Amino acid sequence: MATLLYITYDGILEPLGRSQVWQYQKELSNKHKIIIVSYEKPLDLNSDGTRDLEKEVASSGVIWHKLQYHKRLKLIATFYDIIYGIVISIKLIKKHKVDFVHSRSYVPSIIALIIMKVSGTQYIFDMRGFWADEKIDGGVWKKDSLLYKSIKYIERKILSNASIVVTLTKAGKSDVSSLLRINKVDKLIRVIPTCANLKIFKPNLHNEQYKSNNFDTFLLGYVGSVGTFYLFDQVLESFIVLRKYIKNARFLIINKGQHEYIESMLISKNIDHKNVEIREVDYNKVATEINKMDAGIFYIKPSFSKRSSSPTKLAEFLGCGKPCLTNFGVGDTESVIHDENVGIVLQNFSEGEHIRGITSLLELMSDAELKGRCVSAAHKHYSLESGVALYDSTYSMLRGSLDQNV
Repeated sequence: MATLLYITYDGILEPLGRSQVWQYQKELSNKHKIIIVSYEKPLDLNSDGTRDLEKEVASSGVIWHKLQYHKRLKLIATFYDIIYGIVISIKLIKKHKVDFVHSRSYVPSIIALIIMKVSGTQYIFDMRGFWADEKIDGGVWKKDSLLYKSIKYIERKILSNASIVVTLTKAGKSDVSSLLRINKVDKLIRVIPTCANLKIFKPNLHNEQYKSNNFDTFLLGYVGSVGTFYLFDQVLESFIVLRKYIKNARFLIINKGQHEYIESMLISKNIDHKNVEIREVDYNKVATEINKMDAGIFYIKPSFSKRSSSPTKLAEFLGCGKPCLTNFGVGDTESVIHDENVGIVLQNFSEGEHIRGITSLLELMSDAELKGRCVSAAHKHYSLESGVALYDSTYSMLRGSLDQNV
């Protein structure tokens, strides 16, 4: 049993944190003593669900320290968050006799790196992807900027000093291995994809609708953020093509905080609002909404940084038995979809490829075994249990190596 400090810059009151932090740590708390430090947005701290999650966390035996996430004056705010996080984390490490730190992504890993230099406490770098390169690929930073070069320097330091590196995809592992070899560092790298709680994301047997080649209705579904890497413009192009083949096709969008932007996109594409529904729901209701859909869609900008990406929504769609329409160049997504025959992958975004994608998806939907394959693929590649087992073995491995060095 290990005692660990888990630091995340994504709040666990956010949908992503609820899915990709808390679901794991809740299960891992059965075998390890866990202290979580998370940075929460002010609106989330005052939300109706805060108290319910506090009770759930407390009942699991996990100790949760909520720090406020600061956004104004971005660089100064992040610097403040890092300094405050270091102070709080060192206090928690001493108080609870923490064995090691599990840092999720870059800002927590800067905290973990400094703590290691100060106190010698080892850390796991759960890198999630190449953050600085994501900023470049997303057009937020410039490659010749001092900020980018500084973060890449820090990245090398974080990688070199981590006891274990966790990456989301096999492609990402290859990229990390190459980077470490360049810096003449040998490091244990573990691949743990973003998984889903398939006890929640599962087919709703009361919502089954038999589909054949003779479609008269179709509900396409989208879950999550739009903009930056998420090519929502291209998603709408595919929906327009779908409407040419199925006149009554509709679009259900589950999204938080971007409804005005989405509505402006619909107007720009001349898509009638009566054919689209935009909803915001709590995390525990997302599976219910997915089960209303016939298929899921998401397009992500193909780039170097996205080789390390493992979209959470893929696991959630497949878990609910829904095939996906997506694009090439995103982590291991293409190989999973092709190998398991659970969706269609676009090779570019030409008009002809949108048509091929939609017609191929409709043809695939006529396969009576499709839903079962989707669920099986989710359990094979993205089950929470398998992710928890990999993290558990990682924790036990690091704890064991620390004991040997005592």
